[in-house]
Amino acid sequence: MITHLRHVRRFCSKSSSLDPGIRIYSCRTREKVPLQLPSACWVTSFYTCGPTVYDSAHIGHASCYVRLDIVQRILKDHFRMNLVTAMNITDIDDKIIKRANESGQPWMDVARHYEQEFWSDLKRLNVRSPDVKLRVTDHIPAITAFIQRLLSSGFAYKSSDGSVYFETTKYPQYGKLQNIPMDQESPAEGKKNAADFALWKAVKPGEPSWESSFGPGRPGWHIECSTLASQIFGRQLDFHAGGLDLRFPHHENEEAQSCCYHQVQDWVRYWIHTGQLHLEGQTHKMSKSLKNTVSIGELMEKFSADEFRMLCLLSHYRSAIEFGDESTTVATNVLKKFRSFFDDSRAYVGGVKPVACIDASLIRAKVQEVDGKIEGFLRNDFNTASVVTSLGDLASVVNKSINQRSTGSIEASESGTVQAASNYIRSKLALFGLQEFADEGVARADASDDGSTEEGVIDGMVQIRTSIRKQAMESKDRRLFAVCDQIRDRLKELNVEVKDHGKTSSWNYVKR
Repeated sequence: MITHLRHVRRFCSKSSSLDPGIRIYSCRTREKVPLQLPSACWVTSFYTCGPTVYDSAHIGHASCYVRLDIVQRILKDHFRMNLVTAMNITDIDDKIIKRANESGQPWMDVARHYEQEFWSDLKRLNVRSPDVKLRVTDHIPAITAFIQRLLSSGFAYKSSDGSVYFETTKYPQYGKLQNIPMDQESPAEGKKNAADFALWKAVKPGEPSWESSFGPGRPGWHIECSTLASQIFGRQLDFHAGGLDLRFPHHENEEAQSCCYHQVQDWVRYWIHTGQLHLEGQTHKMSKSLKNTVSIGELMEKFSADEFRMLCLLSHYRSAIEFGDESTTVATNVLKKFRSFFDDSRAYVGGVKPVACIDASLIRAKVQEVDGKIEGFLRNDFNTASVVTSLGDLASVVNKSINQRSTGSIEASESGTVQAASNYIRSKLALFGLQEFADEGVARADASDDGSTEEGVIDGMVQIRTSIRKQAMESKDRRLFAVCDQIRDRLKELNVEVKDHGKTSSWNYVKR
């Protein structure tokens, strides 16, 4: 697999470029640029920096990985790119060693525990698993070989304590991703320049280490991703992604050492950086060191994966997210409006709602208009917030139509047009990974192991309530209306929502 993909990348690098009409933000030029990929290449590479597994992941991490999952789904499922995704796990680091010493556990046990928790969290958030997962400690020989070439070619040097540093002055383009003031401060002991960074950390008493041609030690942080990504994709990457806080120094250093290693002008074609998440009323990012984190487990106790994903969809992937009551309420209400739309559409198509005066040509024209807008939004640096707004506008048009009373015949109901519009909206929401909209019957199917029996009981309850409600409407008996309200409220407590449509009613499971 690794050798094959590297050969593919070498073949592609010689090919002309293909412009799919997408504009993407470039941190090099500080503006949106055309996304151009090798025209003859059938593999599109996408590497994401994974976590350092020394503690539980928090919702700042979650926002990054959910947003990148959305971008990957757009590239893969909408633009039909043959995306191959890879992510690393940093399973050796100062923080892991410190946590192991504090807990009295072996460092590897600490790393494996939090690694498994991380993958479990991503699954709960409906983030697709990467095609290739890479642990740093599984690839130490490749890392030391990478460092040795940088040493041999003069881009790195060995310090007096046995560590190896990358010499930033040997790479004139250092700072291409982010403007960096080159401080005149004195370098730390063992370093030639203040900006030089460690490729290999010399062994310390009591710490894990590996042998190498330049002495025992362990990898520096930045060299890990450069080596692992190069192993999978060769001398050039199409996409490299992570949070905005990784742009410097991590990605800057990756780019510098990788360009020197591969002898290329640019190692990564397009860097994708997600905006940071902070708590409502705060301006700094969520960070374990600042003790202002909310774990993913705590998030899932209050919100569903779809609610958090909608929160991410309602802002641009490069923008900051303010997490709090206001933003989560907005996201939850947007989901509720779409659920309500699908419930009403299903009730109309199923004949539960009265026949309405449907303007089929208006709905078809609106679908075409929205479809064109959505295509433009997605091509404009993956503008998901505008897509959601446009889908909401379309849903409002359809809803208005099906709620207009008509004396027309059932043949003029245009149920097919309503269903087609509903299918279109559902497919676009499902594109972004919103689980509850992935399938028409998923809400009911997920609610019970024996759905048919349970749904039959609920249908019977709703029918009885409908009969009582008809009597109440005919006799204007408030006591009967009160009974109807009690049944409706009790069903809602059981996660079932009842909606009244004139003299008829429909029901639907409510997503928790």
